[in-house]
Amino acid sequence: MKNIAVVGAGIVGICCAYFLKKSGLRVTLIDREDPGTMTSFGHACSFADYANVPVNYPGLIWDIPKMLLKKDGPLAVDFFYIVKHLPWALSFLKNCKKEKVDEIASSLTNLLKHSQISYDEIFKEVNVQEYISHEENLYLFDTKKSLDDYEYANIIRKNNRVKVRNLNKEQVKELEPNIADVYYAGQLFTGSRHTTNPLAISTKIFEKFLDLGGIYIKQNVNNLIQKEKSIELSLGTQRINFDKIIVCAGAWSNEIAKMIGDKFPLDTERGYHILFETDEKLIKRPVAWSESGFYLIQIHDGVRAAGTVEIAGLNKSPNSSRIEMIERQSRKVLPQLGNVKSTWMGRRPTLPDSLPIIGKSQKNNNVIYAFGHQHIGWTLGAVTGKIIDSLSRDHIPNIDISAYSPSRF
Repeated sequence: MKNIAVVGAGIVGICCAYFLKKSGLRVTLIDREDPGTMTSFGHACSFADYANVPVNYPGLIWDIPKMLLKKDGPLAVDFFYIVKHLPWALSFLKNCKKEKVDEIASSLTNLLKHSQISYDEIFKEVNVQEYISHEENLYLFDTKKSLDDYEYANIIRKNNRVKVRNLNKEQVKELEPNIADVYYAGQLFTGSRHTTNPLAISTKIFEKFLDLGGIYIKQNVNNLIQKEKSIELSLGTQRINFDKIIVCAGAWSNEIAKMIGDKFPLDTERGYHILFETDEKLIKRPVAWSESGFYLIQIHDGVRAAGTVEIAGLNKSPNSSRIEMIERQSRKVLPQLGNVKSTWMGRRPTLPDSLPIIGKSQKNNNVIYAFGHQHIGWTLGAVTGKIIDSLSRDHIPNIDISAYSPSRF
């Protein structure tokens, strides 16, 4: 029986561990934090199988100055950080050419179209229905110009057969009557669903993994030593040999990769959320606000406003102005919001072509990578887990994964 280590207990790591254990392997899940409590905890809660439009898009280089000057815009950048990491920024911009964007969107669609069925395979055995809502996600445009500027996304989705329904103002009002009269029009993502408690879902899948005989070690990986037919992990005072290691540590994955001589252009998109108190049901579905790039979602313990993008690396302290902006814009869209209960910042692992890395290391065939899912790690957790299960057993996945190869960098 193969002995597999899965490093990283976010939703991707939890799903990898679950599918590997279902295949009868000996599996140890390793993380220095509790499962599901980092980036997988604080996102916008959507199973966003429609999210095939990459962050890269044609003309972005001309829009960046306007976005940065916009007080309540969706993007914030630490210029000193960007100067230090200029190669990454240039590589990102190179992937904004139309032909490259079309290629990226097609590759994302290739994964996303399998995302729901892969989760449903887990949910047949792990009962999480109380934490899932099938009210479709709504995207609001603040002005006609915002709607017109979004046409490139509409074309990409249409070309990849992603179904979207356009709504006028009256139709939006009928769906969500508590939203303030600050929008121009909307779109509904047909067939989408979301969770009202992402941590509960992560925990349920993790607990099933343990029930199946999986092992969890709460430790940091200090070192990785390559041996002739195995890999030794140093975990605190322990040293344990494994046949294979799955690296799915999100924004921290490069730290593990460097231990065997791999290095990837992995960076971090920092996202934020605010949790507001409420005693009533204010909205039925995730509601995205185009002006500022975040979603409002009614979850089990309040209303969460989650999203935006900040390029500032792993280590900088949270940006209070981002939190203030999200609160200000949230109250503009939904004035009935109560007091702020808590705030949060997470780190999305992002590569310059907006695609994840899924595949075997070129340095060591027994090291397999699964990270870099940027905004849609929650959505792609289960399908990534199924792919990793196939690769770990030296099978060919039933999905073409060539676009996500570690060798592309």
